[in-house]
Parts: sequence; C-alpha cells; structure tokens
Amino acid sequence: MPFGNSHNQLKMKYSSEQEYPDLSKHNNHMAKVLTPVLYEKLRSKQTPSGFTLDDVIQTGVDNPGHPFIMTVGCVAGDEETYEVFKELLDPVIQDRHGGYKPTDKHKTDLNPNNLKV
Repeated sequence: MPFGNSHNQLKMKYSSEQEYPDLSKHNNHMAKVLTPVLYEKLRSKQTPSGFTLDDVIQTGVDNPGHPFIMTVGCVAGDEETYEVFKELLDPVIQDRHGGYKPTDKHKTDLNPNNLKV
C-alpha cells in the first residue's frame, strides 16, 4: 500500500529554504548530515511507494535528541529508501556505526558451532 503523501503535491508552493527544518538544537546523526543544499537536492524525490525525504527525517525533526545521547534521527520506510536517499543515509549510517561504509559487508556466521559462550 503506498504512503499517503499528499504533501508532496504542495512541494512546489514553498522554496526549500522555507521548508528546511531548524535543526540547530538537534543532537542526532541526521541533523549533522542534512544541509540545506542536500535537502534541496533530495526534497522532491520519493520511493515507488511514496516515501519522501520529509518522511525519512520526520522522527529526527520531532525528537531533537538528548544532549548526551546521539540518536539516529531518521528512518527508512521501505527497501528503496536506502537507494533513493543514499546521499543522506550512507553518511548517517557511517557516522552512527563508526565508519561502516556502503562498500562494507556485514559478516554473518550462521554456524552454531562457532558460538562462544
């Protein structure tokens, strides 16, 4: 079921400067990465199911975080979010996970004999 993002139809009514959220008091990875230039570049994009940049960042805009605890500040609504908004999400993931790059691969070992107690 597609996301009901009627706000996308209003995007061209306001400039990106008018829509860019005030993140000056936010302590999250999204606020560190998202710039007005990046917002302008990504704001009109959406995934095939209708997930937008505003949907991606809404949790971080609504919840500025704690002064001593860095939160992520964004979410992915579907699998395509990672590709459509990779210019925001890749640096957030890298920052949050200590340098984990898009080219890195998670090492999975499903052999129960290798479990350590």
